Amino acid sequence: MKKIFLLVVSCIIFTVILAKPLVNAATTEEVNLVPVMTSNTAPSGIASASSIWSTNHQAFSVFDGKPNDVGWASNVTQAGWIAYEFEASVVVNKYKLMPRGEDISFAKECPRDWTFEGWNGTDWVVLDKQANVSDWAKGVKKVFSFENGVAFKKYRLNITMNNGTTAVTLGAFEMYNSTPGPTPTVTPEPTVEPTPTITPTPSPTATPSPTPEQPTGNRAILVVTMNTGLEKEFDLSMEEVNSFITWYENKQAGAGKASYAIDKHDNNKGPFTNRKDYVIFDKILTFSVDEYSK
Repeated sequence: MKKIFLLVVSCIIFTVILAKPLVNAATTEEVNLVPVMTSNTAPSGIASASSIWSTNHQAFSVFDGKPNDVGWASNVTQAGWIAYEFEASVVVNKYKLMPRGEDISFAKECPRDWTFEGWNGTDWVVLDKQANVSDWAKGVKKVFSFENGVAFKKYRLNITMNNGTTAVTLGAFEMYNSTPGPTPTVTPEPTVEPTPTITPTPSPTATPSPTPEQPTGNRAILVVTMNTGLEKEFDLSMEEVNSFITWYENKQAGAGKASYAIDKHDNNKGPFTNRKDYVIFDKILTFSVDEYSK
């Protein structure tokens, strides 16, 4: 009888093992947001540049999927810009650049100093800035990632200096949104009715000491970086920081006021009863929160 009971228990355990959760893996493949262009306006969007060396060096050449051809070249200037306008606004937080492969002077022609910018309809917003980039290699893409959650319709690479020759050139210019995809769905584990088992009386064990709770910061330094490069620093309670973050996320989703008032607290110098600093949503490039206890 005991053998039969143990056999039944073993079968139940084996069934439970086979019923472990199944994860539907979601694989995401990185896709260039800019289509393969066959002209400055086909198949979609608009490619443009500050100038071109000749009709063979059109702006769309950096988007044609042929990085080893003559590419784009400016007209006898060491600076210039190359841009692409999407049909609808998209979020870009990563881009790749490759030198053209047709000229032995490609390394000197490549960009050295530049900014990657998005057009908000009024101003160019700087999203990424690079300087002194000189280690270009033929056939090798350089990858640049940055934080951005704002969708723009038009982006450009604004080059202020190349690496020394008379024109600035580029073979390929790709744009991406590298935001992670949705979390994989987990199939719930089936409920199994407990089966009584015969077990020996357990030996008493010592009760483990509770793990001390980690302290949580009740204040933080909030640093807001504007799109002009100006940094604003505030010493706030976590309640005030969370209120700011809630306003920012709501405004990013299309709701809420365009500005937010931050109390200056101890920085209230002068005969004032209260001083507040108003920050404008579309002027904010990024912000950081450093918690501490007081």
